[in-house]
Amino acid sequence: MNEGQFDFRRVRRRFRRPLRTGAGEVDAVERILLRTRTANGLGYGEVAPWPGFPTESIEDATEVLRSANGQLAHLSAVVAASSALPCLAAALSSCRHWDAIAAWNGALPCAGLLTDDPTDLAKKQAAGFRTLKLKLLPTTSIAEVRALLAGFDGTLRLDANGGLDLTAARAWTEFVRAEPRIEFLEQPLPVGHAGYASLGAAKVALDESFLTPAGLDWAGPVVVKPALVGDWDAFRAWRRAQPARPVTYSSSFETAIGRQGALWLAAQDGAGAAVGFDTLGRFELDGRERHANGPEARGLLDLSWDGFWNELA
Repeated sequence: MNEGQFDFRRVRRRFRRPLRTGAGEVDAVERILLRTRTANGLGYGEVAPWPGFPTESIEDATEVLRSANGQLAHLSAVVAASSALPCLAAALSSCRHWDAIAAWNGALPCAGLLTDDPTDLAKKQAAGFRTLKLKLLPTTSIAEVRALLAGFDGTLRLDANGGLDLTAARAWTEFVRAEPRIEFLEQPLPVGHAGYASLGAAKVALDESFLTPAGLDWAGPVVVKPALVGDWDAFRAWRRAQPARPVTYSSSFETAIGRQGALWLAAQDGAGAAVGFDTLGRFELDGRERHANGPEARGLLDLSWDGFWNELA
């Protein structure tokens, strides 16, 4: 990256209702918004770690940013030298590509995220979602999922967030493989669990266990969170080398800056799978969302990103 400066802002966002996952409830997240200044202009990125993923914490990232003292070359060198800072690497990638990101106003098919609201299925169907994602809770049964499929004629994704034991994971995997309208079972076992070898890769997608392509030993689908995947150019090179692998892009509940960049990265992939970005409207109103919700995840073209940055103050 060219010589330049950077500044950053740390923000906290609270969910309107705690987000229930297989790993527990999440009631709030912290984010760091990054702005770079080089001879090529302004760039924006977002540090957006997510609970359960082995990335740097917000505190770790804040310490690195403060130690660089606004010097972009210093920050870039520190991040490039460490594999332990994937969120910062992703944020810097967004800054580097910001001109293209800001100009992207395309649309990608989006999977709807179901909550524990009993009216949610009807709402998602009425909105036009053709793919839905269900978080498996400890109390979720196969019978409940069968009932859901009976009332929905699209496709379904199941996400366990690493919350199953091996016996339950085998039962769910057998069910998923027998049901053609279920795309995959996401992260059935904890990160590093030896049971993945016995489950096999067919229709089992890694999420928390994927993070970045480095050292990946998995033949099956992967779920990519752009905010966590590390350097985007390195990721795109890996993706070009194995275009047949099923890849699904998923949100880390970013602000508008992180969402715009993540959708741009997903749009560079011709795989065509519905992205997992049905995350809008879930936070208390804080002015940090600008995109429209719905069965298509669309980019923004006419937003003043510098104005958005200034409003955050």
